[in-house]
Amino acid sequence: MPDADVEVKVLGVDELVAGSKNVERTIERDAPDAFARVGQDVARAVQQQVPRLTGRLASSVRADPTQDGVGVVMGDGVPYAVFVEYGGRGFPHSSTGNFLYPTAMQAGPELEQAGLRVANDAIERTAWPNPM
Repeated sequence: MPDADVEVKVLGVDELVAGSKNVERTIERDAPDAFARVGQDVARAVQQQVPRLTGRLASSVRADPTQDGVGVVMGDGVPYAVFVEYGGRGFPHSSTGNFLYPTAMQAGPELEQAGLRVANDAIERTAWPNPM
């Protein structure tokens, strides 16, 4: 039968918590830039794909930071953008979009990889305190 007077000490819990908070802060600081780079790549790809007559539609494509990543939008001030993207007036119909949405969906794995790189870098760069 175990002795009731045995004391067990767990070392390192406070250090693990402190290090984890450092990792979290680093991820929160670095992730927006990583996601913005992917968003810029998507915006450039869409700009290259959309039909051009005047260049207004391509110029309207932009990547904007959001609370949880990045959004890529197009068509601000370009009334025919909806026809180009979803169909009508000579453009093929698509309920999911012809240019922006498909290109953005293809970037999902790239966004995931960007997030993983940020997290792994944060973990590797953190000076983890040693328990004493």
